[in-house]
Amino acid sequence: MSKGRKSGSSAGGGTKMVTYALIALIVVLVGYYVVLPAFTPRQPTTTGTTGTSSAAVTLNPSTDISGASVTVTGLGFPAKSNVTVTFDGDAVPLTNGTSGATGCRTTGGGALTSCTFWVPANSASGPHNVSVTAGSTTAQKTFSIPMYAPPVSTVLVTLTSISLGVVTQLVTRRVVNLDAERKMRAEVNAFNKEKREATLAKDKAKLDKLKKRELQVQQEQFKVQRARLKVTAVTFVPLLLVYYLMATFMGGYGVIVAYTPIPIPYFAGLTQDPVIFQVSLFWWYFLSSFTFSTMLSRLLHTTT
Repeated sequence: MSKGRKSGSSAGGGTKMVTYALIALIVVLVGYYVVLPAFTPRQPTTTGTTGTSSAAVTLNPSTDISGASVTVTGLGFPAKSNVTVTFDGDAVPLTNGTSGATGCRTTGGGALTSCTFWVPANSASGPHNVSVTAGSTTAQKTFSIPMYAPPVSTVLVTLTSISLGVVTQLVTRRVVNLDAERKMRAEVNAFNKEKREATLAKDKAKLDKLKKRELQVQQEQFKVQRARLKVTAVTFVPLLLVYYLMATFMGGYGVIVAYTPIPIPYFAGLTQDPVIFQVSLFWWYFLSSFTFSTMLSRLLHTTT
């Protein structure tokens, strides 16, 4: 009887722990990504070309940190004209994104394609005016620099990933029967070993016997694995929601939030410094979530 009370008490404690962890995570996320922005002065932005020029330009991205690479495209400029770009009135060096050559020119149709520049270092957060001129035609666009940049944004994303990882592992401990999972994994490994040995020995009688057991083993294995699927289903939506909140809070889905000295293909982009690479919000969040999820699963013994 005392054992039953102890087990019930443990289960109740586990439920409370998960509940408190979820509440804490929600409070932190709402505080960081909802309450704080509500009391932060909003930066004015523009959605189109300013001024009276018939030309139109697009900045990609239109929001990022200082030191980011921006691609300028546009229409309605004079044909085959040299292009200049100013950032808050100061000219910035341009590079043809296609050929890598210095400087940019419009096409025969007056279009501007793949013209890139670096956002000047140490530019303050807030809106900045970008003017694009070709011949006598000028078009303007607003470029916004978010309030938080590395290392602050790096820490925020990392801590958010850790918090979500802790909640995920606590949910796993509550939902998944880890002892049953370990037992099943041992049984499956033993079954597979026995089947390999019978196959090598060409023991047809034993293989027939094992074949009858195989379906039962697979069914038991699925029952145990189904709990893991429940955890994934429960945590997947918060994972996306947190990413959306961070993107809204930090200035965009691809905003730069971290730097690395390691040239990771597809993950890290170039900067003006050839030995430093930049990582966007999406990839840093992915890397942080994966890394700390693995570490936390070992720390909290949720791996089998």
